[in-house]
Amino acid sequence: MVVYFNIFAIILSMVDELDLNAPTEKVEQNNINNKGNKPKKKRRIIKWIIISFVILLLLSLVIFFIALVKTNLNNLNSNTSSVYDISTTDDPYAGGADADIVIVELADFQCPYCFTVFPTVRELIDIYDDQIRFIFRDFPIDDIHPQAQKAAEAGECASEQGKFWEYHDKLFINQDNLGEISLINYASELGLDELQFKECLESNRYYEEVQQDFASGILAGSEGTPTFFINNVEFQGALTIESFKSIIDRLLEIFAEEE
Repeated sequence: MVVYFNIFAIILSMVDELDLNAPTEKVEQNNINNKGNKPKKKRRIIKWIIISFVILLLLSLVIFFIALVKTNLNNLNSNTSSVYDISTTDDPYAGGADADIVIVELADFQCPYCFTVFPTVRELIDIYDDQIRFIFRDFPIDDIHPQAQKAAEAGECASEQGKFWEYHDKLFINQDNLGEISLINYASELGLDELQFKECLESNRYYEEVQQDFASGILAGSEGTPTFFINNVEFQGALTIESFKSIIDRLLEIFAEEE
């Protein structure tokens, strides 16, 4: 792409440097008879050269993006990753356990962008139900989010009592207050066994597991949150529901054709 634009810039600079009013010996002779028609013809030729180049450039862009889309769809359909298999069986998930479409979110409960996308995630799970398996993996960036690690451990403690997703929502709704006392209070408000939850949290039972999730995300190439892997193909940032649906619907069509 850069090469195309550099060539285009060179052509434009060449046109600027041409002295279209400085006739050659041949043009000088023709000027006697044709009153300067040759320079006008020269301008038209250069103009059409530039127009032709622009058309070729646009066609190249279209071909490039079509090829890129096809490659991404093939990668999504292959259910393999060229970097790392991020899907797991030991993290909280929603949807169908044997679904062909596996979505893994790497998230940080203190991340504002994760907060932005969490309603989209819940809507996605409601829409597709057992057609997808949506896995949540902890990726606490504790150097900028000091409460994220403990909040992630709290989520695991809630999962231990079968209420991960309710607690997940509670943490994002109260993202500005993730102190340890609050984490325990949220568990109580959701009807979890408070003593069991408190013992789990204070014992640091899930510290290592959360750290392993984080390390796994780094190996997979994640650099921030939220990061999504759809059948092991990485998508960074807070995707819209429309973006998710366009990808998932296309994958569903592909899997249906293969049956």
